[in-house]
Amino acid sequence: MQQRMQEQQEARRATAVAPEMGSGPERHRTSEGEEVEVNSVRARQGVTGHNVRFVLGFGVAAIVVAFFIAYLVTSGVI
Repeated sequence: MQQRMQEQQEARRATAVAPEMGSGPERHRTSEGEEVEVNSVRARQGVTGHNVRFVLGFGVAAIVVAFFIAYLVTSGVI
């Protein structure tokens, strides 16, 4: 009973999230046949976006440049 109340509270909290948190709740069936409502962000355990791919791309590019400069320094070119 307490678990069901907890799930209902989480479902209410999940519907009051910011728009960037994804679409509304999704319904899933448990092995016992009960229907459980889970927000897609909570099911995924994270938020997509926040320009993560740009941070990753700039970080990789910076490492490539740093290794190239280190190669030039250690080979005696610079």
